[in-house]
Amino acid sequence: MSSSSAIWSDLAEHARLPFEEARMLPSAAYTSTDVLAREHQHIFAQEWICVGRTADLPERGDYLTALIPSADGDQRSIILLRGDDGVICAFDNICVHRGSPLLHGCGNEARITCPYHAWVYRLDGQLIGAPFMNRTVDSAGNSFDPVDHRLTSLRVEQWEGFLFVTQNPDPPDLQARLAGLTEVVGRYQMAAYVPVFRQVDVWDTNWKLLYENFMDAYHVFKVHKNSFGKDGDSTLDTTMSAGTHHHAHHVVVHQADAGSGVAHPSNTSLTDDWRRTIVLGAAFPTHVMQLQPDWLWYLQLSPLGVDRVRICWDVSVAPEVLADQADPDAYVADLLDLLNMVNSEDRPIVEGVFRALRSDMIRGPLSYLERNVYDFDRYIAKTIANE
Repeated sequence: MSSSSAIWSDLAEHARLPFEEARMLPSAAYTSTDVLAREHQHIFAQEWICVGRTADLPERGDYLTALIPSADGDQRSIILLRGDDGVICAFDNICVHRGSPLLHGCGNEARITCPYHAWVYRLDGQLIGAPFMNRTVDSAGNSFDPVDHRLTSLRVEQWEGFLFVTQNPDPPDLQARLAGLTEVVGRYQMAAYVPVFRQVDVWDTNWKLLYENFMDAYHVFKVHKNSFGKDGDSTLDTTMSAGTHHHAHHVVVHQADAGSGVAHPSNTSLTDDWRRTIVLGAAFPTHVMQLQPDWLWYLQLSPLGVDRVRICWDVSVAPEVLADQADPDAYVADLLDLLNMVNSEDRPIVEGVFRALRSDMIRGPLSYLERNVYDFDRYIAKTIANE
């Protein structure tokens, strides 16, 4: 059996393991370029990929650009924008004339104008102007007509205030896939949370290791003892839930007098223990979030190779919490200090794990606190091994 064939055989075997026999994925799953190529083809090119939130685009003409992994192993630049009709659309971020990128970052535009040759598009992607093209005719003698040209669109859907796009021409039903997770997080009404910060980082590790780490409830008491754990260990207050082939989650219940993770007195959507419950949720394959009654932190992950991952992380705050701050800027700064500390604690761990995978290793059994890691790994193994 070739080494490549052995990878798929190992992954197929891994996909069939019950949780009681769960182990870390085979090392090659994180280090093999063949595995990454199949992830691009069978996962990123087929699935729904989170690219932002509806709250990022509140007004007509608001746009943001994003990168998503493409089938060929590269990154595909896209535009998300709210059109004149109020509907959010997604387009390839390239001019149909000569391929120039159209927009960068985020902002607001009444029309999209190519910076290269000034072709102009409406917010629905239709070309409406092309300077000096009126003298251009095709081989049949027909004059150039802007109506024949428009930006390439991608299908976009909203889920709980998040925007997902897909490159699949016949995509699965996103709402049905995430219905179980909706039952958990829907009560938080997080679509109303106010965006306060966005940043893009690149870490030297495999993208799956970072995804696993975010959903790993086992490391918090050790790695985050100076950040999330500074007011006490929440491990015994953590409840794991069995995931599906599409999502996973676990919850942490804080004390009612905790300084964070507790609902504002004016919050009427959360009741009972949910008023002090934090949800760590994952919508496979690239979206993870920490949803609290007071704020939301989520990550979009995109591989830049087997050993590098692009992380777009975003922070939003419950509107009633932000409105109640005497100094909102100071509140946000304190929150970012916390999350930057968390990242600084995680980064050497997940980068170190990747370096260790280059050598043979013994993989011990997963803790019950790593149930969501098992759920995600099983999804990966089943999908790329065609199980």
